[in-house]
Amino acid sequence: MKFFKRLLILIVAFLVLFFVSVSVFVKIYGKNFVEKILKNTLDREVSVEKVSYQFPLSLRLNNIRIAHLIEGKKFFEAQSIAARLSIDAILRQELVFDSVTIIKPVVIIEKITTRQESSDRPIRRHGVVIPPKQEGSAGVDKISDADKSEKQFGVSIKNIILSQGRFQYANSSIDKDFSFSMEDIYLKAQHLAFPFKMGQTKFDVSGRLIKKGNPLSGSSVEGHGWVDIVKRDMEVKIEIIEADGSVGMTAEAISKDNDMEVKGEIKFQNILMGIGKGDSSDISVVNNLISSTLSTAGIEIGAKFSFKTKMDDFRPEQISFSGNVVTR
Repeated sequence: MKFFKRLLILIVAFLVLFFVSVSVFVKIYGKNFVEKILKNTLDREVSVEKVSYQFPLSLRLNNIRIAHLIEGKKFFEAQSIAARLSIDAILRQELVFDSVTIIKPVVIIEKITTRQESSDRPIRRHGVVIPPKQEGSAGVDKISDADKSEKQFGVSIKNIILSQGRFQYANSSIDKDFSFSMEDIYLKAQHLAFPFKMGQTKFDVSGRLIKKGNPLSGSSVEGHGWVDIVKRDMEVKIEIIEADGSVGMTAEAISKDNDMEVKGEIKFQNILMGIGKGDSSDISVVNNLISSTLSTAGIEIGAKFSFKTKMDDFRPEQISFSGNVVTR
């Protein structure tokens, strides 16, 4: 009996010593340690204001900022990140987190397309790092012996929750610009790894669409699906829901080996009403008259659309429409 009491006291003393040691280590070295790991893993400049330890195996990061690869501009920032370490981390040569919660993140992606980029080296654009494709590799990079000796430290996340987020996307090329943003984003995702690995990352997301001059701007966005960044495969379904609860647009995006096709439907009655609200010209009067007539008659005009693009260079071009009329 005394033996078991002494063993229990020894175990408790060891655990207390362990947690105190971890707390002291994080307090003294945590900031530099985390910044170094994130910098090596993401290949970007990273700054963290404060890192604190939370019992039993959690870290909290405050005011995180991750820079672009080019010109040091902001790519990602968040008010706080809480991460709970997994027991699996002891068995792997990487950081494994059971859960990560990100509060008030902001992601900015600006892509300046240069079509002359070489295909046999990583494509690096503002806010995006895309691994090179090799023939016969099914989307997996071939790693040389020299590269293996300098393998990046890995980070795996089993579950991630993102709350009160904001996303800005801009794609500029010689002929055309495409941009939009989302606010009030809530995201839940499973199985995420850095550097990226093959495998489906499943997610559910909601937010509010903001796009200047778009009649659906301010509508709610709801989506779900999965994405494999390494293979450039994805299946995503999205709905844009207006303030009155009606669905203004539905879309489904499917990508295979980076070739993406987007199909969906837009309700034109909603679009006409939106244009009328934001325009004081004579055209808006006509739009309001048309939309009011359609509503009174119980008629809804829908237009199906489709276009093809690239998963790593998303730009809606050459959109084809086919219309239909539905009487409610």
